[in-house]
Amino acid sequence: MPIIKDNKNLFTLDKNDRGAQRKMAAIFAADVVGYSKLMAQNEKLTLFRLKETRKTTDPIIQQLGGRIFSTAGDSIMAEFASPVDAVEAAIEIQNKITKTSSEINDGIIIEFRIGINLGDIMVQDNNLYGDNVNIAARLEAISKPGEICISEKVYQEIKNKVDISFNFGGTKKLKNISEKINVYSSNLTIVDSSNLKKGLFKKKLLISSSLLIFLVILAFLSYKHFFSEKINYNQRTVSTLDDFKASEETKPDGSLAEDNVLKLSVMNFKNQSNIFTEGNLNSLMDIINSTLTEKDILATVNSPEGSENLNPPEVMLIATEANSAFVINGLVFSEGQKNFLTIKIYEAKRGSMIASKKINLDVSDNYNEVTKFFKLFKKDIIK
Repeated sequence: MPIIKDNKNLFTLDKNDRGAQRKMAAIFAADVVGYSKLMAQNEKLTLFRLKETRKTTDPIIQQLGGRIFSTAGDSIMAEFASPVDAVEAAIEIQNKITKTSSEINDGIIIEFRIGINLGDIMVQDNNLYGDNVNIAARLEAISKPGEICISEKVYQEIKNKVDISFNFGGTKKLKNISEKINVYSSNLTIVDSSNLKKGLFKKKLLISSSLLIFLVILAFLSYKHFFSEKINYNQRTVSTLDDFKASEETKPDGSLAEDNVLKLSVMNFKNQSNIFTEGNLNSLMDIINSTLTEKDILATVNSPEGSENLNPPEVMLIATEANSAFVINGLVFSEGQKNFLTIKIYEAKRGSMIASKKINLDVSDNYNEVTKFFKLFKKDIIK
């Protein structure tokens, strides 16, 4: 391929090559913020999250008529016939990625910068080249995390045609681009200052009302704590449990079950206690499996021993192999002459932990606290 080896710009083609065709296109460039730092922090989890993110970005681009022509590393380059479609895709991607990142608490925050340009480009072997492609990439580089940066050409085509506004960001000298470019930036993540001014008058009243509401909620939660028993799930768990609820009539919505039976993967618990025998552990596992089993509705699947703290890829792999909706892991340990069990429950969709509990293991009462905990969980996942 007659591509010039150019260290300045990535998408440079020999202009004398007669095999290249020209056309007008809107070029979409996206890149993950701080990707190298995320990889250094947790390579395996970052790659998993990036792969999951692409399941969101790619369909959006395709549904709005875009074609992805480059996906080097963490970047996405796509072409659109319409700049409006390109911006609509960018808005939807940023909104969905921001929402997903706020829901997942695993320390890996996936954010995109997006740049969009419109102009004449050259096509060679399904790849796109030229200054207008490079400009899109440079606009992406100066975009704020979670935002969209567009050129003057794009702005003139999309103003009053999309749901968000763009602010003029000045005339910029982009790296290795000969002419200065007028740029416009979205304000997807910026709070409207006019709304803040409108709210100042009500601030004192809201603080007083909020304090009263807080005291009422605190009293209610205290009552619930002392007079009822329940599992304290993490955020997002209510919807997760609803997705996987099982009944005799309804197959779980998560479709991770067979024959209308919801499956739970129960790992072989690790035993780090010197005073809790293997016989005790086997009895404990039998009680847990028995408690969680409900004929024609709920079944447990034994899974091999895993690490104490499972990460999302590990959870999803275990769940996929067992065709289960939840993964339950446990660790037995001792403090002085007492034994304890730490239970962790994970959901299969994202591989996130939804609940954890430290329970006193009392052999004399046949592990009554453990049985009570799993009966509560069972109640929560059966309609």
